[in-house]
Amino acid sequence: MILRLLKKLRAILKPASVKNGKARALDPVEILRLNCHNLLRLAEQIQSHAERAPYPHVAQRLRQIAMEKRKGVNILREKFLSLRGEMDEPQLNLKSGKNHWERMVRDLEDQKTLENSFLEQAFRLAEKTPEISDLLKGIITAQLLHKEILLDLVARADPQADQT
Repeated sequence: MILRLLKKLRAILKPASVKNGKARALDPVEILRLNCHNLLRLAEQIQSHAERAPYPHVAQRLRQIAMEKRKGVNILREKFLSLRGEMDEPQLNLKSGKNHWERMVRDLEDQKTLENSFLEQAFRLAEKTPEISDLLKGIITAQLLHKEILLDLVARADPQADQT
């Protein structure tokens, strides 16, 4: 029983970048590209959810979050372009839900996942490339309020509503 609990705990705490007990090699420039794409995807997803929000004040808050995320995307893109020179356009796989509450839950989960990923990568890059590490930490710091806003929107949304 205790062994099973320890295995579950280890699986939860294991960083996403570790597979089969070995850490993947981290290319800082590739991390910039992936994070830029992931942040852009979330910004566009939140923007699309703003367009379907049931109340104008909710739509406004979501548009503000999307705009702030795009600022982070621009920072990452500029740094990437200065190092690599060219960036591909990502294919965005926007997630949704059947009602406003489900969309807000999806955005909150994606926000948490993105924050965790940025922080993990910033920590792992701190020694090798402190400039990129600081850049990632700065973007997450600038967007810390997003999780709180999304959490508030989820709490206020009615999960039983059939709003589209």
